[in-house]
Amino acid sequence: MATKSADKDKEAETTKPAFEYTDEMIQKAADLIAKQGYVTRKDIPEMKDLDWAYGLGEKVDKYFNNKNAGRYIYHEDFDFAGGDIADIIFDMDQVKTRNDALKKLGEVLGDKIINGHLDEIEHDITN
Repeated sequence: MATKSADKDKEAETTKPAFEYTDEMIQKAADLIAKQGYVTRKDIPEMKDLDWAYGLGEKVDKYFNNKNAGRYIYHEDFDFAGGDIADIIFDMDQVKTRNDALKKLGEVLGDKIINGHLDEIEHDITN
C-alpha cells in the first residue's frame, strides 16, 4: 500500500516547472522559424534553460497548428564538444534532418560538433 508521502514524492517528480510564455515571445519564435527555419538561444536568450526551450517548442508548435500552417515543428537538444548542451526549434520543411539541425546549431553557436556527425554520436552511445 502506498503512503501519502510516497504519493507526494511521485507527484513532485512528475510536475514540470511552470514557465510563462508571452504572446510576443511565441510570435517572435514563430516569425524567426518562418523566416530562417529555426530559432536558438542566439535569437531568444531564455532558451539557455533547456526546460524553458522545450516548453517554447510546444507553444510554437501549437501556434502553427492553430494557424493551420502545415509546419512540422521539432525541438531537439544537442551535446557539443566541451560539454555545451543547446536547443534548437526548427521546421523540418526548411531544416530537413536532425543532422542538419545539429550542424546549423553548431554553426550558429560556434560550437564544435562531437565526431562531426549525429549518426556517429548515436553509434557511440548505443554501441
